[in-house]
Formats: sequence, C-alpha cells, structure tokens
Amino acid sequence: MKIAKRGLLLAVAILLIQSPVFAGVEPVGIDSKESYKMVMKSPKNTFIVDIRTRAEYEFVGHPDLPNGVPNIPLKFYPGWDTNANFVKDVEERYSKDTTLIMLCRSGGRAKVAAMVLLNAGFKKVLYMADSFEGSKDKKG
Repeated sequence: MKIAKRGLLLAVAILLIQSPVFAGVEPVGIDSKESYKMVMKSPKNTFIVDIRTRAEYEFVGHPDLPNGVPNIPLKFYPGWDTNANFVKDVEERYSKDTTLIMLCRSGGRAKVAAMVLLNAGFKKVLYMADSFEGSKDKKG
C-alpha cells in the first residue's frame, strides 16, 4: 500500500511539475564543471546522483568520482515507467540536508528529479543542466 501511495504521489508530482500552474520551488541548474568543483570541494556532503535508466548508466557510462555516483533511476526502460520508489531510494542513501546534484542525459529528467526531491522535503537539490551529454557545439 505504501509503495502504491508513493508511486501515485510521484506521478502527481511529475504531472504538477510539468504543468504551467506548478507553484513549487524551481531547482537551480548548474553545469558539469561547477558540479565537479562542488563535489571535489565537499565530497562528504555533496553528491551527484545519476537518475538515468540502468541501461544508460551501464552501457553509456557514468562519472567516476571519489565519493561515487549511484544510479537511482527516475524512470525505467523499456516503457519509461516512473520509479515509484524514487524518493524512498534517495531517502535511504542521503539525508534531506545533503547537497544533491541530479544528472541525466541532457538535463530534462534531472530537473524533474530535482523538483520531485525538493517537494519531498530535500533542502539542497540542484540539477546538472548540461548533464552527461554536455552542451551542444556549433554544429548542434
């Protein structure tokens, strides 16, 4: 029952976040260089969380940092089903006062994940705006 409630809560949060009437806190986007600097400056209190699918994490690769970069998917592939335990999975690993930086492929899912966590009571959640893919060059 708790899992079903969390899944429903996460689905509603995602729908609200994507709605123009969403009045929640807008997460701050930072670039990958700033993310790296923050982690290296405070590796015991600042963590990058890779919210891509397990396939993306395993086959495309992931950052290698001294304090680790766990994979806690926001969605599952195939089907892009929402991870009903996303907030719970993050809560099991980090306190709500820890600085977290969400990472995905291009920044979109990372921003949604940051909003979900901020609305769940996490206090310091940022998202990597350029994420794993990085910024586009002049050729796109």
